[in-house]
Amino acid sequence: MPQSVSAQDLFKLKSVSQPLAAGQSYVFVENSVDQASNGYRAQLNRVDDAGHQQVVAVNGKLNVQPAVVGDQVFFAANVGDAKAQLFQVPITGGEPQLVTTTTPAEAVNTVLATADGTSVFFKTTETAEQPKLPSPQAFPQTRHVERLINKADGYGWLPLDVTYRLRRFVPATGVVEELFQQANDFSLTSVSADGRFVAILQDDHPGNDRDFAHGVYCVDVATGDVVDLTATLPAGRFSDASFSPDGLQLALVGNDGEFGEQTVSNLYVVNRETGELSNLTPDLQADLVPDFAGDFVQQPEGKLARWLDADHIVFAAAFHAHSQLYVAGDDGVKLVDNTARQIVDFDVVDAEHVILAVSYQDKPSELVKLDLVSGQERVIYDPNAAYEGTHEFAHPQHFEYQAADGQPLEGWYLPAQTQAATQPVLLYVHGGPHANYGETFFYEFQVHASRGFGVVFFNPRGSTSYGQAYENDVNGHYGENDYHDVMSGLDAALETYPALDPKRQYIAGGSYGGFMTLWTIGHTHRFAAAVSQRSVTNWISLFGTSDIGFYFNPVELGTDLFDKGGVASYWKQSPIAYAQNVTTPVRLLHGEWDMRCPISQSEEYFTAVKRNGVDADFIRYPQSFHGVSRNGLPSLRIQRLDDMTEWFTAHPSVQPEKDEN
Repeated sequence: MPQSVSAQDLFKLKSVSQPLAAGQSYVFVENSVDQASNGYRAQLNRVDDAGHQQVVAVNGKLNVQPAVVGDQVFFAANVGDAKAQLFQVPITGGEPQLVTTTTPAEAVNTVLATADGTSVFFKTTETAEQPKLPSPQAFPQTRHVERLINKADGYGWLPLDVTYRLRRFVPATGVVEELFQQANDFSLTSVSADGRFVAILQDDHPGNDRDFAHGVYCVDVATGDVVDLTATLPAGRFSDASFSPDGLQLALVGNDGEFGEQTVSNLYVVNRETGELSNLTPDLQADLVPDFAGDFVQQPEGKLARWLDADHIVFAAAFHAHSQLYVAGDDGVKLVDNTARQIVDFDVVDAEHVILAVSYQDKPSELVKLDLVSGQERVIYDPNAAYEGTHEFAHPQHFEYQAADGQPLEGWYLPAQTQAATQPVLLYVHGGPHANYGETFFYEFQVHASRGFGVVFFNPRGSTSYGQAYENDVNGHYGENDYHDVMSGLDAALETYPALDPKRQYIAGGSYGGFMTLWTIGHTHRFAAAVSQRSVTNWISLFGTSDIGFYFNPVELGTDLFDKGGVASYWKQSPIAYAQNVTTPVRLLHGEWDMRCPISQSEEYFTAVKRNGVDADFIRYPQSFHGVSRNGLPSLRIQRLDDMTEWFTAHPSVQPEKDEN
C-alpha cells in the first residue's frame, strides 16, 4: 500500500529549476534538503531528450545560475564557508575549476553568457559587514543606521559600505575584468548576443528611500554609456528585461506603478536606439509577475520573458491561480498553454519548443518539453520518480462558490488520507495578502492531509491572479470582504464535502494568513483551535518596526498612520483590537529574526489574550526569518508542523457553550 507524505519526507523530495537549453540536452538545477547539515543543496544536472541524466557539478552547497559556452558550463557555487564564486566545468561533468581566483571577497550571484560564446558576464557584491551578528561577542560593535530602508527580511541589516560590480570573463584569454562598480544595487538580467550591451534593473532614485521607481537601463560595454529605457514611466517598477536576437529591442516585464507594489505587470517592448516603449498586453487579465503561495520551490531563476525568435516573445503569467504560457508578437498575443500548474522556470529550445520546470498540487516537480505548435508535451525528467513509486499524494478537489454579494470565488479541498468516516477540517489562509494559492505543490498541506486533516484553502479578495480590481479590494478594508470570502468558502466546503466534520474546525495561516487567523477568532467562536504564524497583530506598531511598514501600511490600510484618523483606522483593522473577544485556544508561532512582521507582534497579542484567560501559548523559532516555513532551517520546518498538529489534537472540539454554529 502506498505511503502518504510524512514530515520527514522533506529530506527525500526534490525539485528542479533554472532549466537551460544546451544543444541536444538541458542543464538544470536539482534542489534538495540535507538532513545531516540541516541545510539546502542545489546541484547541476544535465538530461537529454531520451531522459539520460548525469550530474554536472556538486562541488558547492549551492550550485546555481548555469551558463553554457561551447562545451563548458559556468556557474556560481558556495563552497564551504566561502562566498559564492564563479566556476567552470565540462558539460559532461568533471572537476569544477575556480574562475574568480583573485576576488574571494566578492560574492557572485547572476551569471550570463553571450549567445556568441565570447564572454561570461556576472554580478558581484562586496561588503565586510555581517547582516546578523553572532552572539555573544567578547567585544561587540555598534551598528550605525542612517536610512529609512535599513534592513531586509531574509537577509538582515543592510550594509552601509558595499560595492556592487559587473564583471566579464573572456574564456579565450582567461581574463576577468571589471566593467563598472557602484554603491547602489542592481540586477543583471540580459546581455546582447555579441556582448556589446547589458541590461540591468535598478532604482531610479537610489538615494530616496520613499521613491520606489525601479527602471530598466542599457549599459554600452564599449563606451560605458548608460541609458534609462523606461524614463517615460517615471513611477514604473520593472522585474525583467531581455534583449532580442539582434540586440535592437528588449522585452520588459513591469508596470507603470499606478497602484504601487501591487500594480499588475505587463509585457512591454522598447527600442534600444529610439527609446520607444509599447505595452503589448494592456488588456490581458493575467499577472506577469506571479506570486504563488507555496513552500516547495527552491532557487527559481525568475526569468519572466524570453525571445522565441526575432519577432516573438514567450512569457508566463498567473491567471486564476495557475500559470499560463503566451507568445506575443506583431500578430498579437496568443495563449499556448493553459494547464493547471505552476511554471516555475522556462527556457527556449528553438522557435517551436520550450523546456519548462513545472509543479502540480499532487506532483512536486517535473521538467517537460512543450511543442508550442501542437500543444503536445512530454516529461523529460522527474526527480521524484522513485519516491512516487512508493508514495501517494493527496489529490485536490477544486470547487467554485459565491460570496454573499455575488462575487465568484474558487477554492480547493485536499482530502485527508484516512479511513475514518469523517475528518477534521483545517482552514488555511495564505500570506500576502497579494499572493495566491494555486496549482502548485504544497509540502505542508500534504503533511496535514497525511495526518488526517482535510485542508481547505481559498483566494479571497486581495489575492493576485484575478485582475487589478480584485487585488485592490482589500486595501483600506482589511477584515471585510476578505474575511467574508474565507468564511463563505469554509461554509461551502462543509456543505459540498460531507466527510468534513463541522464539529472539528481549525484555522491557521502565516503573515497575512496569520492576521486573518487572529481576526477570525476575534469575530467568531466556531473553531476548536487556531494557529497563527508570523502574523500582523497591531498595524500601529508594525509601521515603524517592519522592514516595509512605513510604506506598506499606508497603501494597504488606505491611509498614513500620521494622517487625520490614521491611528483609529490602523487600530480598527488590527486583530489585537478584538483580543478581548477571543475564546478560541490559540498558539502563536514566530521566528526570532523576523524583520517583516517582527516577533513583537506575537508578543503583544499573546499578552493581550493570555491576561484574559484564553488558552494560549507562544513558540519562538530561533535563527528564523519571516520565511521559516518555506526556506527556514529544515529541522524547524518539521518542528513547526509537529507544533501545529500537537495543538490541534490537544483541542478535539469546540466547547458547546462557545460554538456559534
